[in-house]
Amino acid sequence: MSEQSERAARRQAQRQATLERNEAQARRQQKSTVRRRSALIAGISVLVVGVVVLVVFLVTRTSPPTKPSGPVLTKQTLAKVANASATAQGDGGAWVTDDDRDLLIRFDPSTQHTGPSVHLGGRPVDLLLSGTHLWVAEMVTNDVQEFDAATLKLVRTVAVPSGPAGLAILDGALWVASVDANQVTSINLANGLKGNVLPVPGGAVRIAAGFGSLWVTGTTNTLTPITPGDHGTGTVLPAVTVGQAPIGVTTGDGSVWVANSAGGTVSRVNPKTRTVISTDHVGGNPLSLAVVGDTVYLADGSGQSVRTIYPAPVSKKLDLGVTPRLLLPVDGGIWVASANPGRVLEVKPG
Repeated sequence: MSEQSERAARRQAQRQATLERNEAQARRQQKSTVRRRSALIAGISVLVVGVVVLVVFLVTRTSPPTKPSGPVLTKQTLAKVANASATAQGDGGAWVTDDDRDLLIRFDPSTQHTGPSVHLGGRPVDLLLSGTHLWVAEMVTNDVQEFDAATLKLVRTVAVPSGPAGLAILDGALWVASVDANQVTSINLANGLKGNVLPVPGGAVRIAAGFGSLWVTGTTNTLTPITPGDHGTGTVLPAVTVGQAPIGVTTGDGSVWVANSAGGTVSRVNPKTRTVISTDHVGGNPLSLAVVGDTVYLADGSGQSVRTIYPAPVSKKLDLGVTPRLLLPVDGGIWVASANPGRVLEVKPG
């Protein structure tokens, strides 16, 4: 090969080597670009996922959980009187006391028709049906009157301590809470004879029976248990401190329930240990309670309403347009004796 040919071959080899180096460098740059692009895409993906997770977290944290709705309550009028203070139902009949006109009245809840009535001594405030007889507590005359439920004929009048305000039945006896005297009296349902009169240091406003005992709301923010004995006797046990100005009391679903009118609370008491399980703020002016199955109803005097307070979810307040006084469990709902104007209302889940 001539010198000239050798020089040409070297130049061609150099050009080829340079071309290969350039191609290799280009491939390296391309791979680097691909790697950077892949890394960038991966980083963006991680960032997007992180943002989505953050948004979901913030939404689920700040958005309140959907609350299940409680029972919807409905109402209907069963009777109209001047002022309904208490009501009773059973054995195909229905009765209401009117403490404005001092009457015991029989009525038909299906037609709102008020039937026969009997005049009472003065201010009937509570009413109970026991078998075929009605018992009425009258505050002005300080007695309890017994009537035949079918005929409204007076059977007997039993004098009790001053201010009878609440009635309960337990162990074959009628128990009467007298608010002025701070005493509880037993009356034999069979013969009308009085048993012992029991002083209640904490006061005696309303009374309920349940779990083998009597439960008496007092004038000193207390609930007093009483265990009945033989022949109308009883033992007054140490009082349980509840809320302010307890009035209404009832038993059911494993507890004793107390409406504290001044404090706007309801106290739940364990009947075995006689201790307060909880005191829940419900607001308003709690006056009366009733337990229907496992549902606790509460009447608010100032709010003129009724609602369920246990179990959750509870109902919304049902506006009554009248002032509720006493509640009576009837057929899966409650009857409400009310005033201003006087009505007997039926309230039940719709």
